[in-house]
Amino acid sequence: MKRIILAAVGAAAAGLTACSSAGTPAAPAAASAPAAASASHGSVRVPVSCSQQYNTWEQGHGKGLIATLNAVSSAETAGDAQVLMTTLNTSRPAIATAARHPVPACADPRGYWDVLLMHVTAAAATKSSPSSVQAAMKGVPELEHQLTAELKQLKHTAQ
Repeated sequence: MKRIILAAVGAAAAGLTACSSAGTPAAPAAASAPAAASASHGSVRVPVSCSQQYNTWEQGHGKGLIATLNAVSSAETAGDAQVLMTTLNTSRPAIATAARHPVPACADPRGYWDVLLMHVTAAAATKSSPSSVQAAMKGVPELEHQLTAELKQLKHTAQ
């Protein structure tokens, strides 16, 4: 869902850019060529490996998020609804951060992150009965385990 929203926002931005530049007269080819040549010399893109992307995320926006999701998963596994509710309440800021700053897609090719966050976010937003929270958390320990295994594999192959 988040990817669909981001794609829609990107498409809208691209459409606005195309609309705003459509009204400007086209520059002569000779005049635009030197500008393009000088612009290409100023920026060289160096590919960044997936493990580098993940390490940057883990040390930046993702700092502590995997541990938080692990704590929520452990609280669900424990089976104590009160512990789960308390853990979700204290984890709300981290869950919001996790939604805004997902793990790099290359590090999670099977998409466990999005599904895991969907469940955890729904559980954290539930203000009703503990049984509703536990229903939203159904499957979270398995998803968290699969995501952790995926990320460990990435770290192992990077070494």
